[in-house]
Amino acid sequence: MSITSTTRPLHVGDIAIMSLSDGHLDIPAAYFSNASDEEIQAVSPTTRFGATCWLIETGSRKVLVDAGSGSWLKERFPETGFITAAGSSLINASNEITDIILTHLHADHIGGLIADGQSLFPNATVHLQNTEWAFWTDENLVEAVPEDKRPIAQLIQTLARPIASQIKLHDGDADLENGIHVTSAPGHTPGHQIVRISSGGEQVMLLGDALVSGVLQFANPDVHYALDSAPETAAETRKTLFSELAAERIPLAATHLESPGFGMLTATGGGGYHFEPLA
Repeated sequence: MSITSTTRPLHVGDIAIMSLSDGHLDIPAAYFSNASDEEIQAVSPTTRFGATCWLIETGSRKVLVDAGSGSWLKERFPETGFITAAGSSLINASNEITDIILTHLHADHIGGLIADGQSLFPNATVHLQNTEWAFWTDENLVEAVPEDKRPIAQLIQTLARPIASQIKLHDGDADLENGIHVTSAPGHTPGHQIVRISSGGEQVMLLGDALVSGVLQFANPDVHYALDSAPETAAETRKTLFSELAAERIPLAATHLESPGFGMLTATGGGGYHFEPLA
């Protein structure tokens, strides 16, 4: 069964990476802080986020990176949940997915794995950081978080239960073989991870939500986002990754860039970067 996308795959050596658009989300400018009035004005009153997942094909494996939001966020974000909608090419080939890498457990990354209390990808091993799983599945979490964050925690715990038996936990950096690595990149969530893909002397990096707003955070990586669990840590993670990406000329993609979203960074001075989409 062929899984399709509206964009051409990016080839990294012998590996093909397909961008899968799950739709888009309109996020209020008020979600960003530690930015100048001019920067905030650029995203007022709302800024449009892409919602991109990826399919990595190595020849022997089909690896899904994140799964979109499914039907879980439709009430607030109606233009989401496309890649796992009934009849989609991904769902029609769901039994062929060998692995799923979750950058983190927010609902717009995990919701597409579950429908009617069941896993939609029963044959897949789901890769996640131990720190991430432990944080969100803690039985005391809902009572421990601020009241306005409790619905988020409750939803994540609901979504995590049906895939618990499929989870393979990693502590920090891990080699998943076939040129696929996960690297700890905390801050957006306690156990957020990114994906590094290498083959034939080429690389690409999938940042998940280590970058949230391309409009704001390429030019100013210190801009904070309201849903970051540790905003200062998130900013430090972002700056470390951006420095490596620019110095080594490694292509990147991130969840909330518009699909396909691959591009390169160039340092512009003063700690900022310019993003140039790949042709």
